[in-house]
Amino acid sequence: MTMIVDHARGASEKDALAELGQEGFVASAVDYAPGKTQPHSHDYDICLHVLEGEFRLTDVERQIVHRCGPGTKVFVASGTEHFEEHGDLRMAVGRRQSS
Repeated sequence: MTMIVDHARGASEKDALAELGQEGFVASAVDYAPGKTQPHSHDYDICLHVLEGEFRLTDVERQIVHRCGPGTKVFVASGTEHFEEHGDLRMAVGRRQSS
């Protein structure tokens, strides 16, 4: 399974949503209240841009914790087990069926 984290992307909300759309994702801007998820995976690819706030994203298979703040772009392939923990957070989030 695949997880790619790019900490140097930096995009406005408008640009992040446009980029996700160009990459074939159905995207929207989403606000999240503080929280933590249990380990899980999705049956679709997910890609996001952190717009405001920070979160920790854990790749369960590789036992790597990524600290993601504004400007970070993350791709998580379908089936990749992960979990996240965050405070108040705003992200541009895209989903697409895996190929």
